[in-house]
Amino acid sequence: MKKLVLILLVLVLATSLMVTGCSDDKTTTTTKTSSTATTKTTATTKTTTTTAEGKVYNLRWAHYATAQNDSSKPLIQAAADIKEKTNGRCNIEIFWSDSLIPMFELLDAVRLGSCEMASFPIGAFTTVEPIFNSAEYPFLYNTIEAQLEGQADLVDAYNTVIQEKFGQRALSVTSIIPLNIGNTKHPIKTLEDWDGLMVQSISQVTAALTTEFGGVGAPASPIEVYELLQKGTVDATIQSLGKYVEVLLWEVCPYLTNAMLVPASNMMTINTGVWSDLPKDIQDVMLEEIAEMTDEVQAITKTTFYEYVERLSQEMELYNLPKAERDLWIEAAQPVIADIEAKMGADFTEILLESAAAVNAKYPYPY
Repeated sequence: MKKLVLILLVLVLATSLMVTGCSDDKTTTTTKTSSTATTKTTATTKTTTTTAEGKVYNLRWAHYATAQNDSSKPLIQAAADIKEKTNGRCNIEIFWSDSLIPMFELLDAVRLGSCEMASFPIGAFTTVEPIFNSAEYPFLYNTIEAQLEGQADLVDAYNTVIQEKFGQRALSVTSIIPLNIGNTKHPIKTLEDWDGLMVQSISQVTAALTTEFGGVGAPASPIEVYELLQKGTVDATIQSLGKYVEVLLWEVCPYLTNAMLVPASNMMTINTGVWSDLPKDIQDVMLEEIAEMTDEVQAITKTTFYEYVERLSQEMELYNLPKAERDLWIEAAQPVIADIEAKMGADFTEILLESAAAVNAKYPYPY
């Protein structure tokens, strides 16, 4: 009898375990299916919610820079003003640096909807889109004023390409302080001074330019520049004037040549599907605020450029390249320039050069 009871208990326990196991499997499957469904729903409806007042648009703006920059303040204000002027119907949350999306993934992130908006340096994507080489076209502008106006005029030209190819609309283009050459050994005053220099380069364009001038381009991250110069791994660097100031490069790099060597710029974009979903009154508010923001950022960039030139002239031996010598550098750079123009194509090149000629006529090279 005891043996029979024991057998029955074992059977009951086994049956219970089987039922539990089946129940767990079914629950897991249901949960996974539910999770997948939720993910899909979130991906298509994340940007909007509905309240008693109507549809509310919640947009994520991934920005490659930090909130601490002076030029970031107008962006923060623009987001606040858009929310206020739309009565809370359009909320833009800015995610700084790599807090939401790594910089080199921003173009794809907007296209795929990982974020609705983004700001990124155009030159970071020259290998992805040929027309972005325009942002690093050597000697394109005579002055910072010409660069500010010329780059801002290119929004429509960029949109003819990126809306179709990358599923996003450019809302603004703003300038970054241009790149110039710093050296640890001696001032660079002529083409001959480039001979044999190992130059840390931050892009394919600056590396190619170095080669044409007689140096050796050494591609490396801007983050590493101080240590590379300090250890003598490289002799020189092509950097934005901002980098010289931010990391005190004069401590390891005493000579700087100011020649408006290579321009640089940012682009702000929004996913085209998201943009088309916005009511026209919200679109109008956004365009108005972004235009105002762009003007403020450009003004800050101009002021900062001259502040940096003044500061660097105190900390380094700063040499302003004379126009006659700069013309020789431009001639030596023609293979790089021709390659850029071929990549961009004739139509975009024509737009770019016409725009640059117009602003350069207003702002002659000053040295």
